[in-house]
Amino acid sequence: MKSKLFLLLLALMPLSLAAQSYTVYSVVGTARWHNGKTMVPLKARKVLSAQTKLQLGEESAVTVIDEKNAKMYSFTSVGTNTVADLIKGLKGNSKNLSKQYLSYVIKQLFSDDSEKMSHPNTYMQATATAYRSSSNDSLLLNQMGNLLASSASSVSKSVEDVLVDPATEVDSDYDIEFELIDCITGKPLEGQIEPNTSCYLRVSNQTSELLYMNLLDIDRQGNKYLVLPMDAAATCAHLLVPAMSTVSFKKEPFIFGDEPSEETLLLMAVREPVDFSIVMDNIKTGGKSTMLVGLNRRIYQVK
Repeated sequence: MKSKLFLLLLALMPLSLAAQSYTVYSVVGTARWHNGKTMVPLKARKVLSAQTKLQLGEESAVTVIDEKNAKMYSFTSVGTNTVADLIKGLKGNSKNLSKQYLSYVIKQLFSDDSEKMSHPNTYMQATATAYRSSSNDSLLLNQMGNLLASSASSVSKSVEDVLVDPATEVDSDYDIEFELIDCITGKPLEGQIEPNTSCYLRVSNQTSELLYMNLLDIDRQGNKYLVLPMDAAATCAHLLVPAMSTVSFKKEPFIFGDEPSEETLLLMAVREPVDFSIVMDNIKTGGKSTMLVGLNRRIYQVK
C-alpha cells in the first residue's frame, strides 16, 4: 500500500510543477517565449508555466513573480531555456516579497497606468500609492544631496553645480556603473562625442540586490532630462536591473544635440520603486535619509 502511494505521489509531481505559474514583471532587452512553432516577443503581464521556453538575448533580463510562494526571480542566461530550468540555475537566489509588497506589485502591474510612459522635462510626481508613498521619493533626493554635498568645495554651490563639476568625487552606496553605447558602431562612447550621436544605456549592477535605475542628464546651464521614461504608476518595473548582471536598454535610445555642450550623466539606483522624476526638482542637502542610493557619473563633451 505504501509503495503504491509513493508511486502515486511521484506521478502527481509533474502535474504539480506544470500547474505552477509565473507572471512576467519586467523585460529589459530582448526576450521571447515559445508559442507553438513560433517565438513571440515577451512582455510584462504575460503568465508563464514552469515548462514555458524563454529565449533571452545578450545583456537582457526577465523578472517574473511567483504569486503562490511570494517570490521574485530574475533571469539573465542567454539562450533558450524553460522557466523551470532558469529557476533551477539560480540555485535558490530569489527576492522574497511581503504580502503587502506583492499585493502592491500585482495591482500596479495590471494598472493601465503601468503602460503609460513619459520623459518628464519638469517636476512630475506620480500619485502616491498605499505602498510606495511620496516620502520614498523625498528620501531619494535627500540621500543624493548628502552623497554629493560631501564633496562640495563651497557651501554657496547648489547640488547641481557640484554634480557638473568634473573635480567632484561622487560617492555611492551601491557598486554600479554605466556606459553609453553608440547605436551605429556598438562601441562605448568616450569623453568627446560627435553632435547628433545616437546611443543607448548599458548598466552593470555588481551587488547582490535587485536595483531600480534611471539616468539623469544635466548640462552646464542646469537643464535636466530624465533619459529613461517613467510609467504613470511609478512601478519602475521596466527599470529593474538584476543582481550581478549587465543589461542594455536598447529599446530606449536617445540622441545628443547638434550644438557644442557639456553633458553630465548620473546613474541612480535604489532597492524599491521611486518616482525618479522627482530629481527634475532642485536637489537639496541637509535632509535626513534612511534610503541607500547608488550613484555613478560620467561627463561627455559634444563637439
